[in-house]
Amino acid sequence: MIFGDPYRFAIWIECIPQWSESYKNGFFYFFINGHMYPEDIRTSTLFVDVYDVIDEKNALVSFPCNDELFKATTTEFFNALFKLTYPESTPDDEYPEQVFDFCASPTVINDSGAYFFAISNESLVRIVGGKITELVDGENGRTWEDIEQPNLEDITIPKKEITEIIASLKKYSSDLL
Repeated sequence: MIFGDPYRFAIWIECIPQWSESYKNGFFYFFINGHMYPEDIRTSTLFVDVYDVIDEKNALVSFPCNDELFKATTTEFFNALFKLTYPESTPDDEYPEQVFDFCASPTVINDSGAYFFAISNESLVRIVGGKITELVDGENGRTWEDIEQPNLEDITIPKKEITEIIASLKKYSSDLL
């Protein structure tokens, strides 16, 4: 089932009963500007990925505000929120505090090397992200490497539209899971 407009922003969830008897497995994807994330076929443990998105702490539900970042360029927006969420350790602070307030993507998308963040203002939600790392074959097997110039998606849509998508996902998943 697809919720939203895949040419703008949508969530696709599909249970495949043959994939598991004990868990509900299937597909869970984001569509942003007509592009699908993850970009390849990946099995989603649906209750994990659904919960990631419908959780009250998810930025598509909590609508965190930051006017400065809302107005930032796509790259500034993404880099600031990625560094806030996944800070690099320093000699002074081996384990810096992570801030997950702006995270929008579920586990299956993050595990594919893509990350999405969302910030709101009074009536709009801006979603920015994309695939930034990929598995590559090397001398020591497959390793994750940064994509030198990732293609970042950027879409701004009304809060009301996001609220309807999330409400539809909640209703559908409560019947499914």
